Amino acid sequence: MPGIRHIALLVPASGGYSRGICRGVASYALEHEEWLIFPYERAEFMKLPGWLKKGHIDGIIGFISTPDLGRQIKSLGVPVVDCQGEGNCPDSPCLDTDPGIVAQLAADFFVQAGFVHFAFGGYPGIFFSDRRSEAFCRILQAQGRAVDVYAPPPKVSANISLQFREMRGLEYEPALAAWLTKLPKPCAVLACNDIRGQQIINACRDLGIAMPSDVSVIGVDNDEILCRLCRPTLTSVAPDGEGIGQAAAEMLTRMLDGEKLEAGLYNHAPLRVVERQSTDITTAHNPIVLAASRIIRDRACRGISVEQVCELANCSRSTLDNLFKKHLGRPVAREMTRVRLNRGMRLLENSNLGLEEIARECGFQSATYFCRFFKREAGTTPALYRSGLLRR
Repeated sequence: MPGIRHIALLVPASGGYSRGICRGVASYALEHEEWLIFPYERAEFMKLPGWLKKGHIDGIIGFISTPDLGRQIKSLGVPVVDCQGEGNCPDSPCLDTDPGIVAQLAADFFVQAGFVHFAFGGYPGIFFSDRRSEAFCRILQAQGRAVDVYAPPPKVSANISLQFREMRGLEYEPALAAWLTKLPKPCAVLACNDIRGQQIINACRDLGIAMPSDVSVIGVDNDEILCRLCRPTLTSVAPDGEGIGQAAAEMLTRMLDGEKLEAGLYNHAPLRVVERQSTDITTAHNPIVLAASRIIRDRACRGISVEQVCELANCSRSTLDNLFKKHLGRPVAREMTRVRLNRGMRLLENSNLGLEEIARECGFQSATYFCRFFKREAGTTPALYRSGLLRR
């Protein structure tokens, strides 16, 4: 067993994504007693902290925000794993959430919801925003669908830091409001991250644009606090921040053990789309599908049957199934299952209710029936699903 390894963790703990990475590194350290972590949690730093230059450090896991910082860190002569994703430490491995899978999850969600107009709202010139924008456009254009991409006015420089552009928001980029006004409605918008998603939601509210009926938004990072503070609450693609943290720690251990890892970008798959109110809409143009979808949304968790939905929609089961398959890509029963499963997931994520109460909220007679349903549809038990969220 190696001696004590002193690891500098230069990752801010201010956002949900970075907190997940810190949790992943911490979990790894708990299982490897030789790891001693020295955290440094400032939101952004441009030069090495003094203690890092003077202290004995064996390896670094960090957000390497600039090429100059990368050079300063490399001058220490210790193994480095970059979790920021931009690649500012070119001789080291770099981890990031896979932009292609992020875009695919969002595109599939929007297409299955019946949208025909799509847009991407990001921070042009910021690396992760550009990667997600390119992937989203590529995926939808391959299906013959156009994507309207937000472009800032020429005075907005790509050299301005992400933190500054996030803090200033609409005050700094009023063109975002004009862009949202001109989008064809209803429109499905993928925001490059949750902060941009919040800014889009705020702009729509200020402009009187109805959400989610006219503009539906998905963010990225699933920052639980930020997403729940939005009105409407923000649907988001959940990254596997904890998995990235653990992968970074494993990489660093291999490097400390003398293995030569290939430098460059290592993409890590996100987890899933976490649905909230900003996408709670059916966009099918068929009036029967719209009416039946609203009935399902309002009553699926109150025990309504497929036959009762058909009766209230004044339509036969076969006709309604065919219409749902044509406009939503799934039959009526699957839509009811989707609504009930999403309700269960939200309650497991956002409440402290017991399984009996959650079962009743989702239209089941007992926790036993709900647990069987959840295991079949989600591939895991409600207890394991909730415990996994708590660990993240």
